[in-house]
Amino acid sequence: MVVSMPELVEKTFQRQIAYKIRISDILSCPFGKDDASAGYIKLNGINISRANVIANVVYKSEEGQSHSTALIDDGTGKIILRTFEKNDIFSKVDVGDVALVIGRVREFGNERYILPEITKKLQSFEWMTLRKIELKDVVAEAASQAEEKIAEEPAPNVNEEIYLLIKKLDNGEGASIEDVVANSSNPDAEKIVSRLLENGDIFEIRPGKVKVLE
Repeated sequence: MVVSMPELVEKTFQRQIAYKIRISDILSCPFGKDDASAGYIKLNGINISRANVIANVVYKSEEGQSHSTALIDDGTGKIILRTFEKNDIFSKVDVGDVALVIGRVREFGNERYILPEITKKLQSFEWMTLRKIELKDVVAEAASQAEEKIAEEPAPNVNEEIYLLIKKLDNGEGASIEDVVANSSNPDAEKIVSRLLENGDIFEIRPGKVKVLE
């Protein structure tokens, strides 16, 4: 399924946070269910129902018109991606590709898997290295974000504006967050950049420098 970035940003901000996480944590953390979710893992006191994973695609198959699977490996473990709908969510990624996967954590029997919402091919294996660096502090960041009380979400078109500004200011080595804030008329620009990072729409390639997914 090909999703335009404005649509991706809008959908992401209407849903629960997709936490950046290692596959090993998805497989090892306690699993539960509640009224708000059909499944979540508990990591450091946080209920994580949506995962944001960067991993290598090591297997892909279409087992039927309404059932297809893939297997991904991020270096800490392997997990199945499983879809029960007739769609082309795996059509843009192949075995050997590095992919961004955003989806729901699920468990059936003794098997944990991800029900994917988004799969996107990334152009370089460096994204996996960058994700490993990010994940050193992701649990602390997630805990801090979970405690924040935000009265109102920015409108989707505002998020799109910041995304496009980052893309415009990127000279090939990323856009400076300071430049993004300075060139935006939105007083919440820095907060919006943080949200885009949180949801995996952009990446911090080095301290203070962000880049969009191409």
